[in-house]
Amino acid sequence: MFGSAAPGQMETRGLRKSVRISDTKPKGDLLPDNVGPNTVAKPPDEPAKVVKSEGIPDTATKSGSKPNTVTMSKDMVFGLVIALLVILLALSVLTSGFGLVKANCQVVQQNNTDGGANPPANASANGTTYMQLPQLLLEAPLMGSEDSAVTVVEFSDFQCPFCGMAWGSPWADEYAASYGPILGTVKKLETQYVATGKIAFRHFPVAFLGDESTYASNAALCAGAQGKYWEMHDAIFTAQTPEENSGKYSKENLKLIAQNISGLDMAAFGSCVDGDTYMDAVDGFTTDWNTVSYANSGKAGTPTFYVVLDASQVTEAEVSAAAEAAGYQWGATSDNKYYLVVADPEYAVLKGFIDSVAG
Repeated sequence: MFGSAAPGQMETRGLRKSVRISDTKPKGDLLPDNVGPNTVAKPPDEPAKVVKSEGIPDTATKSGSKPNTVTMSKDMVFGLVIALLVILLALSVLTSGFGLVKANCQVVQQNNTDGGANPPANASANGTTYMQLPQLLLEAPLMGSEDSAVTVVEFSDFQCPFCGMAWGSPWADEYAASYGPILGTVKKLETQYVATGKIAFRHFPVAFLGDESTYASNAALCAGAQGKYWEMHDAIFTAQTPEENSGKYSKENLKLIAQNISGLDMAAFGSCVDGDTYMDAVDGFTTDWNTVSYANSGKAGTPTFYVVLDASQVTEAEVSAAAEAAGYQWGATSDNKYYLVVADPEYAVLKGFIDSVAG
């Protein structure tokens, strides 16, 4: 498996399971107030620049006739300018910055791989509804023990600004006032739960925001082939900025980003990056995320967090109570071996759920 295997070794196991949805009502997506299910979410716009005007003439004259005076006070002019700026600001919000700024993550509505959006969950012949676990779950890079009773699974794109926030990218600190509840969720899980053996953590390197997302995910898997997935994962997010496809994750820059990873064979890594060695794997993770997201929730977005629980170590009553308290959607596999919970990136709520089920 990536990140924990010996150099040159990569685990290629898969898992296909389905789970039954409970009657628990899912919690709403963590979004700004002005973002809906068909809206692209993005970090707050920078403060609007002050528009200076030299003013307009106080009079207008018709050619060949006696001047007719049209008087506009400075207060009227100022009011018109303010009204125009308000209209432009409203249009900017509704059109995501007139299309000039892209932060195409958080809840992003896309077409499903079968040509249309599936409704949440899949119905069986007898009317029972099921949720799906990712087919590539056991191939996703692992941090912690594969025998853990509780495993948190994150689907994220290295270019997604909200994914950077959830990891704790340095640039995101300036948005703490608006997005504080999700900042650094992954780092906190690592230090407070993975390091103590309470949970395991898996990462799906999704790539749907352009070429540089694909290059970054491939580079992380290239490092993973040498047992350095998490070191590269952290280095990529450390280098993240809110802009997408700006050149920061070009192949050459990714090789520069990896230079400080101790023990990484740079020649082998560079060849892997240049040769797009794991592009098929990146496509597989992305397709799996898209398929399972639509099957379970009717939409696909990043970051998305699942919690997978071993039913032999956690009871249904514990999962049900914790999920209800958190407002999470949850279900069980048809053989009752696992529970799957669709969680939010807000750390405090996720922490409360984990504490309830992991002890």
